[in-house]
This record gives sequence, C-alpha cells and structure tokens, in this order.
Amino acid sequence: MARRWKQLGVLLVVLAVVFLGVRRFAFMAVERNGLIVAPDGPETPATFGAPFERLSLASGDRTLDATLVHAAQDTAPALLIFHGTAEAVSYWADTQALLYRHGITSMVFDYSGFGRSTGRPTAAHLEEDADSAYAQFVRRVGTRARHYVLGYSLGTGVVFDAVRRFTPAPAGVIFVASYSSAREGAVAFGLIPQWATFLLPDLWNNVRDTRNLRQPLLVVQSDSDQLFPVSMAKAVYDAATVPKQMVVLHGFRHEDGHAHPTDEYWAPVIRFMTRAHAVN
Repeated sequence: MARRWKQLGVLLVVLAVVFLGVRRFAFMAVERNGLIVAPDGPETPATFGAPFERLSLASGDRTLDATLVHAAQDTAPALLIFHGTAEAVSYWADTQALLYRHGITSMVFDYSGFGRSTGRPTAAHLEEDADSAYAQFVRRVGTRARHYVLGYSLGTGVVFDAVRRFTPAPAGVIFVASYSSAREGAVAFGLIPQWATFLLPDLWNNVRDTRNLRQPLLVVQSDSDQLFPVSMAKAVYDAATVPKQMVVLHGFRHEDGHAHPTDEYWAPVIRFMTRAHAVN
C-alpha cells in the first residue's frame, strides 16, 4: 500500500510539472502573438494642428517613446492613454489633436518594443512601463491638473492592473473598446480556443480588477465592435462598486477611436473628464 501511495505521489508531481510546462508554453505563445508591435508612423499631433512635445521615458533599462499635448490651461484635465496592440503613438496623433481642441491635455506612450520604444514586449515589461509612464505623466503635467487614465483594448488590462499602484491616485478611470479578461480577450482574438483558457494565467482580468477600483469609472463600448461584444464591457461595469457610467456607441468599429476619431466617439470621455461624475 505504501508503495502505491508513493507511486501515486510521483505521478502527481510529474503531472503538475507537465501542466506547469504546458501553461508556460501557452502563455508565451499568447504573449508573443497578442503583443503585436507596430512601427511608429510619420504622423504627430502637429500633423492635425496640435502643438506637442516628444518625450523619452525611462522604464527599467528601456526607453519609452511618448507624445505629450498640453492644453492651453495648466489646470485642464489630463489624460494618460494606454493604447492597444498593433499600435504606436502615431496612431493616436489625430485623437490627441481632437482632445486638445476640447481643452484636454493628453499623453500617449509606446510600451517596450512598440514603435520607437526599446526592449522586448512582454507582460512583465508592460506592467513596469505602466508605473513608469504614470509617474512621469504626473510630473510632466503638474499637480494643478486632474489626472485621468484610459485603457483602450489591450491597454485596459495594463492600466486596470496597475492603477492601484499609481500615486497620486487618478481622478477617474476610463475603459474603452475592450475585454472582460485577457483569457476571454485571447479567445475573441482567435489566439486560443475557449476550452483551453484554463491553461493561461488569469492575467489582466478587468472584471476582477474593477472590483478594487477606488475612482469613478467610465465604460465606453460600441455595439459594432468586431472583436469584443458589449457583454464584456457590461461585465466590467457591473463589477464596479464606485460611481460609474456606461455608454454604448453605435456603428463604430474596434479601431475607430484612433483610426477615425470623431467628436461623437470621444464625447463621453470629454464629458466624464470635464463635468461632475454622474452615478448610475
């Protein structure tokens, strides 16, 4: 009997090692295929009529590229944007110019390995990038501005995971065009079948992390988003216990927030940042 228990114990250890190895392999595959770098293009906020400052931000042993557009008033609300995968700061130049026209300061940065930023794009690096970018955003914008953070697509997982570490705490958090969790996002993105999600670590779970928010929350999702359904955004909204708003846009594709920015698309964000927060 003792021998059988010993054999069973050895078998369980072997299975655990195999499972951990498979999980690690699956995570690395999704990380490699999900964190898609994109080269920075020639567009800048100045292309669309907004003066800007180009910044190099230190993050560990890496350097992050960023563009900062200051509103005319140093008391204007300021927004740090965490962009999506397969994007670079140039993709957001038009949106930054739109926000500038509405009196909002904004900064967009590229994660490690994206655009002109150095280093490798890994989940661990993105988490470090988030902390570094926010600290330098606050320093550059100044203390007279109200600070907000916005996650777009991939960026929501990065910012929702990191926001509890931000000092000083932002005045509000904004979720746009995104997923309920990285596991579900990987399924929607076609990186892994639904049955295999248990193989992935439960990283960037926006529903879970939303429960820990201490700031007002705005959720914006389009009913025509081809990647992530409104139900994912609704799950994040329902999990929040802070003052919150949810806006469902109509007819916009997943990438339209930066590819075809319009006043209609960004109106909920502008209202959220410039008016008193409504409680639903």
